Amino acid sequence: MKPFLPTYRALLVLAAWTLTLVPALAQSSYYFPKTKNFDAAIPTPEQFLGYGIGERHSRYEQSVAYLKELDRLSDKVKVQTIGFTYELRPQVVAIITSPENHARLEDIRKEHLQLADVSKPLPNLANAPVFVNLGYSVHGNEASSLEASLLTAYYYTANQDPETQRALKEAVILLDPAHNPDGRDRHANWINVHQSDPSVADPADWEHHEVWPGGRGNHYWFDLNRDWLPIAHVESRNRLKFYHEWLPNVVIDFHEMGTNSTYYFEPSKPYGSENYLVPRSTYDNLNVIIAKYHAAALDEIGSLYFTKEQYDNIYPGYGSTYPDFQGGVGITTEQASSRGNRQENSTGVLTFAFGIRNHLSTGLATVKGAVENRETFLKHQREFYKSGLADGRQNPVKAYVYGEKYDATRLRNFTELLLAHKIEVYELPGNQTINGTAFEKGKTFVVPTEQPQYRLVESIFAKNTNLPDSVFYDASTWTLALAYGLPHVGATKPVNRGNKLTSLPALTAAAPPKSNYAYLLDWTDYNTAGALYQLQSLGVTAQTALKPFTANTTAGAKDYLPGAITIPVASQKISSDSLYKAIQKVVADRKIKIASVNSGFSAKGIDLGSSNIQTIRKPEALMLVGTGVQGPEAGEVWFLLDSQLKMPITKAELSSFPRLSLARYNTIVLVSGSYNSLDKNTVDKLKRWVTEGGTLITFKTASEWAIKQGIANARLISPADTAAKTVRQDYINARELEGAKSVGGSIYQVDLDITHPLAFGYTSRKLSVYRNSSVFLAPSKSSYETVAQYTANPLQSGYVSKANLKKIANSASLLAQNQGQGTVVLFADNPNFRGSWYGTNRLFFNALFFGNIIKTVGGVPAAAEEE
Repeated sequence: MKPFLPTYRALLVLAAWTLTLVPALAQSSYYFPKTKNFDAAIPTPEQFLGYGIGERHSRYEQSVAYLKELDRLSDKVKVQTIGFTYELRPQVVAIITSPENHARLEDIRKEHLQLADVSKPLPNLANAPVFVNLGYSVHGNEASSLEASLLTAYYYTANQDPETQRALKEAVILLDPAHNPDGRDRHANWINVHQSDPSVADPADWEHHEVWPGGRGNHYWFDLNRDWLPIAHVESRNRLKFYHEWLPNVVIDFHEMGTNSTYYFEPSKPYGSENYLVPRSTYDNLNVIIAKYHAAALDEIGSLYFTKEQYDNIYPGYGSTYPDFQGGVGITTEQASSRGNRQENSTGVLTFAFGIRNHLSTGLATVKGAVENRETFLKHQREFYKSGLADGRQNPVKAYVYGEKYDATRLRNFTELLLAHKIEVYELPGNQTINGTAFEKGKTFVVPTEQPQYRLVESIFAKNTNLPDSVFYDASTWTLALAYGLPHVGATKPVNRGNKLTSLPALTAAAPPKSNYAYLLDWTDYNTAGALYQLQSLGVTAQTALKPFTANTTAGAKDYLPGAITIPVASQKISSDSLYKAIQKVVADRKIKIASVNSGFSAKGIDLGSSNIQTIRKPEALMLVGTGVQGPEAGEVWFLLDSQLKMPITKAELSSFPRLSLARYNTIVLVSGSYNSLDKNTVDKLKRWVTEGGTLITFKTASEWAIKQGIANARLISPADTAAKTVRQDYINARELEGAKSVGGSIYQVDLDITHPLAFGYTSRKLSVYRNSSVFLAPSKSSYETVAQYTANPLQSGYVSKANLKKIANSASLLAQNQGQGTVVLFADNPNFRGSWYGTNRLFFNALFFGNIIKTVGGVPAAAEEE
């Protein structure tokens, strides 16, 4: 044990111990009824915090402080900071094990990682500890788990029973008190501010109804339990890096569910809720082993529970499913939520402390089960990677080849994602045509299927429409190669491959020579949108080309596609020197290529003074948020603009919209949600704003609302005939039969008009879109307003019912139409889904920047009519 230092803080803590001794003993008897042998030198959470666990909601900083106090007092605990959240809260993990293990922890970690390296002999498992990852509070308003983490940390630090000492010797416990610190504090502050004394159990009380967007998501309102695969957010990237440094064998992910529920732990629904790529031994053996320990622990304290229902294990981006793809076993637990300190439910009153005790019990049971079956879990991890190689070897697809000729940024981002998941990636050594697709050296990479991470490779690249179930808790597909919109093929013959990548070289770009005439930017690179906004923010006037041309740049002739950005020197409100400084800064910040031209006379196509070159206005955007609006979708817009464009967007509460002056905004974004609270006068105000030149961008149900309000002259596809004869069904099958009628998250192909301003930057008419709504838009009666249309056979991956597929086929995915001087852009889908759909979020960028140049007169593009 580390020496106890009699500091001023220590004296204060000692005083607190004296004042809270009796309540602490009462707490111990509730949470640890059969355990008495605790080291008195280790403060309980109650003694450290000054209140009993379950009496208040601990702030994240308090949990970190307590774990660091355990680190200071005990040689069983080391707290490691693995990164920081958007709100600069430290992400910490407490590593808890015996002092002897801590003394050689780095050696133990490296030896453990050899389990994943099948090229090396199996390490000696006789004395190898099992790695157990306890992850709490990924959803910030599922609050009981963080409190349970503090009790768990105390237990393994202070308890001196032989069983605990064995656990510390035979396990390395990785305890993460909150996957989502920012959301956790947002929720804890709400509860603590509105908590009464005595607490109010009435479900109608304000305490139990945190205001929109609640604490579930992170700073950007994003559900981090969906982010293990796309790793769009900083918390996930930090956690993934730590995960692969340790490769835990058993991972438990603590959650909460509805107040009237009991307790859930895995196994999940057999087959229908399990991923076909995961070995059956994970589900049939490992899940069952841990489940027996969970059941015994909850039986002992008399808590009810259920298994094999409702929650699924399909999506690799869950915190409890990603471990299944890394040779471990991931387990979800769900505790009925009190959403406050006490709340009435169908059986009485559910207390915060009760939920904490249940999570504490299953957490301790998880460690016990892992220790008592230690070699089983260790051997499984080796067999997992060994069988992954074998399965990859047997796959008809020998390698996935992907590349991108025009957009280096998207290509780079996708490759970095693969490397973060420890997937083997190789360079293509020369130009090759594979399955009829031409790939260029330097712009193409090869991912062999015969590799330890085969199962994750298949998840990211393969398309799957043969699913064992029709009801999904979440998405039914997650093919990230389609999400990034990258050309890719599955090669059935061996592919020549060059050097193996370990990292990508740093991006570099040089500023062009100074020009007294104009500068040009290629819109096909994903980073150009951010560069454009930065230039506009520096006072630069920019234009875009509606038609292609070939320019004689100072570096030679270069072809430019529609959407190319032109910056004429003479048209600027700033000096040519200031303009050049802006060009230099943007090149340095964005690492993009900008070309100089000394003449407006093009080698081919339109010249730089053509009427087919239009001025782009700087977006001044507003988004409505608040009750009724889909928080995650709004957060995706906010996150995308912050992270990719560095562009501010005003987030205005829906209820304030009737009083808001719209004069300062030229763009309004309405994500999915209900806008029926807006009265007729407010709708008329929005209509006037559009007709006077505004650009309105709507997603999914917001598009449906805009059509029904007459803001857009589009049509919805009618639902199926409700007068059809009703077929009698058994009541027990209702959930499955009705659930199958929803569009639960699948991927489709659309035909994209790449000549339209909303499709600038795209080079192929084939585009994959993600769909998880039942909004069906009819193609426009105008020949030019349907920007993206689903193909006749659109399904690429995932599940959809035959009836819904029939509605989707040939329907509109994206419409754009003029209303007066303005434009309404209607998305049937969400182009920014989970911050990872690089293939479609460019459509959203285009709507922001080019909405004002979409001008049609009588259904004919205005520039063409003028000619």
